[in-house]
Amino acid sequence: MLLDSFAWMEYFMGTQEGEKVRRFVDDDIQLYTSPIVIAEIYFKSLRTDGNAEERKDFIIKRCALIVLDEIIAVEAAKIHAEKKIKTPDFGLADALILASARNRKIKVVTGDPHFKDFKDAVMM
Repeated sequence: MLLDSFAWMEYFMGTQEGEKVRRFVDDDIQLYTSPIVIAEIYFKSLRTDGNAEERKDFIIKRCALIVLDEIIAVEAAKIHAEKKIKTPDFGLADALILASARNRKIKVVTGDPHFKDFKDAVMM
């Protein structure tokens, strides 16, 4: 499972959706992350409560990092181009996260509505 930024922020904020994420985090299953997720969490944490370093360290400790390479980049470009036709606000970051998950043949755990039509997503 790859927890996206939406899932991590809910987890860190202790919301009801975050409690669903806690099951994955507390379990001993292998979790993955992307540098994109780390950047988004760090940015959001700097803007909200300043816990950026602690959150980054926790994510890196709990997850294996999926390094972005040209295969993931090209897959993300294809996902982004296709999804932008129907969803103009679908971002390249979401496409990179989805491509990273597909590269490892895992699912993305998220509450982000941009992922709702992807079979690779587990909606919280």
